[in-house]
Amino acid sequence: MNLHQLQENFESLAAEDPLWTVLSDDAKRGGKWDLEEFYATGRAVIDDLESRLDKLGKPLGGGTAIDFGCGVGRLTFPLSQRFQTCYGIDISRSMVEFASTQKERGPNCTFIENTTTRLHRLENASIDLIYSAIVFQHIAPRYTREYLKEFSRLLKPGGLLVFQLPSHLDPKFPGNQKPFRLFKKRLFYQFKTLKQQITKILPFYRNESFFEMNAIHRERLVSFLEKQCNLEILAVPDFPAAGPAWKSYLYITRKRA
Repeated sequence: MNLHQLQENFESLAAEDPLWTVLSDDAKRGGKWDLEEFYATGRAVIDDLESRLDKLGKPLGGGTAIDFGCGVGRLTFPLSQRFQTCYGIDISRSMVEFASTQKERGPNCTFIENTTTRLHRLENASIDLIYSAIVFQHIAPRYTREYLKEFSRLLKPGGLLVFQLPSHLDPKFPGNQKPFRLFKKRLFYQFKTLKQQITKILPFYRNESFFEMNAIHRERLVSFLEKQCNLEILAVPDFPAAGPAWKSYLYITRKRA
């Protein structure tokens, strides 16, 4: 799925149910999220981030932070309580517009729609922290790598990049032992993307938005971050945010001077 298709996909999902699109609890599907309950879940995530960084001797706070893939600002608002300025960046215009209606939750937040792998509005070496969770698993790896290089441009020396990404299917999960399991998943997503393209030619054909799942193996990703992004790996703990079928990690990195 290219970035234009990704944008269209998330616009469609957001139009149907923006809160569930951000936090896909089956019990909350169909507009069942209570707004205050939904935003409260973000505070726990940022509290967890703060605890992890404290253990590494890296206090959470400073001048400027980015919540990448911010959706409706679930993590942006609690993150902004630790920083002077906080940017929420998302590919979906409707998500950004929804987040902007909630600005009283974080008056120092600025929400930006961005549809390319370049963040042209932000200057080199201007950001203290970039955080992203439950985002890159929905982005094709070729774009994820470009975003990670762009983050390196934005970070100040010593600035932190913390993000979650699946590495591989968990072989212990039932069904994952089947041959070519990942290959079959990729074919499935390619088929779903093709169906979306067909709807543009045949409007009567029902479009189906979906979450594409992607992964980059941990060893390859660590090498990429170190060699091509000038980032030092501080820790790579388990972070099961991609569901039980996947081995997922939280990459905690620091920009080298």
